[in-house]
Amino acid sequence: MARTAAADESKIKAFLYDNFNWVSRAWEATAAHGNVTHDEVSAILLVLPHGALPAGHIASRARFSATFGTRHSIPPARALNEISPTPEDVTAFRSNAILHMQYILSEEVKCFHHFRSSLPDFEDPKRITPSVTEEYCLPTFDQEQGSTRGNMIVLRHYFLEVLRLPVPIFERVMFFVIGDRLTTVRDRAAQDQRAVDRSPHSIDRLTPFTMTNGLMHSCLNYIDNIGRNAWGGTSADAVSLITLRDKLPNRSGLNLKKIDYYAWLRFFDVILRGLVIKAAMTILGLTCASDWVTYSAESLDKFSILCSSISDKFLIPSMNRLEADGIKTIAGNTNSGHAVLLMHDLMLLREMRHAIKHGHPTRIHRIVRFWTPMFYAGGSFNYANEFMELLHNMEHDWPSDSAQVAFNGMLVNSTGKPGNFKEADIRCEHLNDDIKAHAHGVNATPESLEKSTPALGHIGKLTDQLYHDLGIEDQNQHHAKVSQHKDAEILVNHFVKNGIFDFSKDKKSEHAVIDLYRYGQQRLSGLDGGHAKHLSRHKLRLRTREAQENPDNIQQVEARDDSELIGGRDRRYIERIVNEESDEIRDVVMSTADSIDVE
Repeated sequence: MARTAAADESKIKAFLYDNFNWVSRAWEATAAHGNVTHDEVSAILLVLPHGALPAGHIASRARFSATFGTRHSIPPARALNEISPTPEDVTAFRSNAILHMQYILSEEVKCFHHFRSSLPDFEDPKRITPSVTEEYCLPTFDQEQGSTRGNMIVLRHYFLEVLRLPVPIFERVMFFVIGDRLTTVRDRAAQDQRAVDRSPHSIDRLTPFTMTNGLMHSCLNYIDNIGRNAWGGTSADAVSLITLRDKLPNRSGLNLKKIDYYAWLRFFDVILRGLVIKAAMTILGLTCASDWVTYSAESLDKFSILCSSISDKFLIPSMNRLEADGIKTIAGNTNSGHAVLLMHDLMLLREMRHAIKHGHPTRIHRIVRFWTPMFYAGGSFNYANEFMELLHNMEHDWPSDSAQVAFNGMLVNSTGKPGNFKEADIRCEHLNDDIKAHAHGVNATPESLEKSTPALGHIGKLTDQLYHDLGIEDQNQHHAKVSQHKDAEILVNHFVKNGIFDFSKDKKSEHAVIDLYRYGQQRLSGLDGGHAKHLSRHKLRLRTREAQENPDNIQQVEARDDSELIGGRDRRYIERIVNEESDEIRDVVMSTADSIDVE
């Protein structure tokens, strides 16, 4: 079935892959026979929806070749400006943030609960129509994928041996490849190394592939980026993450050495809820949580004005603006100043998670623009480079209709239901978990996994359909709606005690926190900025045999300087926990039924 779909030129294909380690165990270890650690590759073939336009048009290699390198045909300052957040992006983020605040307050505070049913849904002009993603789990491959050479072997193995695609098809069709950052970087490096190959077949130079980075790994690195900036350590203040973690029960396991993905999302969610509630109390003049009992919410219009005021006073402004307007009277690092920065960063994460869940690519694209300078300011130079690559491809180097199809392909929907989209790369992480569950015991071998893996996707779908038809829930699942009201109440009381957002009670802080968004914008710009270095690195990619068709794009370049990427904080592999049983709470937007008990 996968081979048929791959060879069908009326379908647009994306190749999603990752690697994992497992140990084949010997029944009785000897000097000649013992446990063996394997570096295994898992892969999924995705078929991407493409609307009314024919697949041959969207995936035409000729169209991609015609626009490749367009980012270098315009002035660098303009190129940077076109991938940076626009005033319209800031306005749209403000509007969505106001709506997020309305939902948070209507869920958490009883006097606003009756407004919940009147709140509008989030809109996206390019929203993805919910449908079951067509996918095929491919056999595993016992091959290391930790090197450029390994990635070359993996790509050729799957496309030529597993899918058995005829060589001529690669001259016409572009295939999209999705993976984590290390995977996509090595794939591009493999293309660069094979660019000088004299074979007449483009598959030998790996040119029929174009790469996109998975959104889950980007969110994971964003958590790491924000966590390191706001953690606090020995100089922690009232809003440092380590302080807030220690205020809450059952959060002591949170750390930055091994990130529990869903636990951090829930932690950030409860902090954002506490900050929004405290900001509302500051604007309304409420001095403690019990004051909500006597507060009367008059109308939806006034509720909207309240949330707009929170956004304009405590979310959007920079520290320099607050100081210039005389609102923030203590210069430099302060408790309330850090609260403003933290709420801004966490609201961006909530917006991204909500947009992913509902299949809203315009909103995702907007947040990618915001996150690019934030990654750079936080020292995550590799992820900043990946996002600049993605944004330039979207804006300049890919045909616009093809770019939208590829971007939408970063999301999958296993049920076809609204609000059930998730990142493609987390689907591969969950497949890894399923495969490893069959790798225990002494009979597991690479050959047995290779045979059983293609059936896992079909079995999973049949199981889900069976439980749906019978009207029962999977007894092996322990999904539960996570109520965080009590934790939010704890943090609200902590914020009240420390006068957060009340600048007349603000205190100086020894914790140095960076305004990642604004500082990152400064560091990306200029002749020696991060964007200029990205363009310099990318120019070398134009030096391929096929690029001779576009000599205007070939410019004199200096020797490649990767020292920035090598020294980036994100060069290391982030130890993580991404358990499939937590998939129901993968987004930070929790559906809640009760409200904070302020009585």
